[in-house]
Amino acid sequence: MAEMEERELLLRSLKGYLVDLADSGVDELAYGCGPSTVPPLAAAVSGPTAAPAVAAAAGPTAEPAEPIVSAGPAGPPVSAASGEEPPCRQDGDPRARLLFLMTGPGYTGAAGDLLAKIIGAMKLSTDQVCLLSFDAGADADAMARGVAQRLDAVAPEVVVTLGEEATRLVLGGKASLERVRGQWQDVGGRAVMPTLHPELLLEDEGLKRHVWEDMKLVMRRLAGAS
Repeated sequence: MAEMEERELLLRSLKGYLVDLADSGVDELAYGCGPSTVPPLAAAVSGPTAAPAVAAAAGPTAEPAEPIVSAGPAGPPVSAASGEEPPCRQDGDPRARLLFLMTGPGYTGAAGDLLAKIIGAMKLSTDQVCLLSFDAGADADAMARGVAQRLDAVAPEVVVTLGEEATRLVLGGKASLERVRGQWQDVGGRAVMPTLHPELLLEDEGLKRHVWEDMKLVMRRLAGAS
């Protein structure tokens, strides 16, 4: 008799416990909780805020981030400080008899377009000549070495330097374009014609005739006349 009363008391206690759990929002009991399993009572205490915390931990931020790879150009221009020559862009025939050297982005832009027209007026195409272009303000000594290497590789008969900076790279740092423009210069057995940069012609169209006189000397030289 005492055993039945004890069992009924135990059942009533268990029923009350389950009712209390149901009232607190727990509708399922875990069985066999291991060391890493959260006990039902702890889950009940944590309440609904436990689920968002787990979701945040399992979200995209939990995965390792992919390394960022630049899809742009091959990289910034190499400076002289790295021990390498700064870049010098090359367009046209790599074995041309006539080579132009100037600052700027090559045939891109108004100055480059004007140069292409000058070449066309010489009865040539941009594919028949070689153009070396470089950024203004580059390290002069390093750029001079780089330009000399390109000239040796192309081996043109005539080099036309367009502008003060290009002229100094070939003739030397103290060369003055104002004094040597339109006059043949010999650099290592190679004929060099210094003349004005196309940008100056865009600013003052009256200068075009001076450059055209220089280009006529270049055409005569290439034709075999002195």
